[in-house]
Amino acid sequence: MQQNSVTAACWIDVAAAYLRFYRIQRTLAAAVEKSTMAELPSGKRFSHQRRIPRQTLLAAKIALMAVDFRGCTTFDELYNLVAARIGPIRGIGELTIYDTAHRLGAYLHLSPNFVYVHAGVRDGLRALKIDHRRQKIAVSDLPPAFRRLRPEQVEDCLCIYKRQLRAAS
Repeated sequence: MQQNSVTAACWIDVAAAYLRFYRIQRTLAAAVEKSTMAELPSGKRFSHQRRIPRQTLLAAKIALMAVDFRGCTTFDELYNLVAARIGPIRGIGELTIYDTAHRLGAYLHLSPNFVYVHAGVRDGLRALKIDHRRQKIAVSDLPPAFRRLRPEQVEDCLCIYKRQLRAAS
């Protein structure tokens, strides 16, 4: 199923199924490989990373295979570690860093406590007239309608509906 063909009502279930796929990997190495290669349960690549050359994703995989994640006790620590290791790789941007950390976080049972800002989220925040220059934002800093969502759900919402938010504001 294509991500953009999914209705808003069922996107939460689809996103949860994707995270379950990463959570149930048999080994950390398998989780790192599937996360960095942006692999869907079908074996295809997430649309978010489809334009990134395979060699670039392979470089990210190699960089993260050498990491000891045992010291990560929060998603923020995981995110910062992933950013430090793969951020310098040419072709790896904010979205890929977040997505990779989020997928690995599923395996490691670490969930975001903040909404991490990248291009799509930034556009959604701009539409809501909220400071978009931060690296991360608390859900409590968002309008009330967003406060009942988990940070990763807010991230999805701001990305997916950035055009509608812009049109509504």
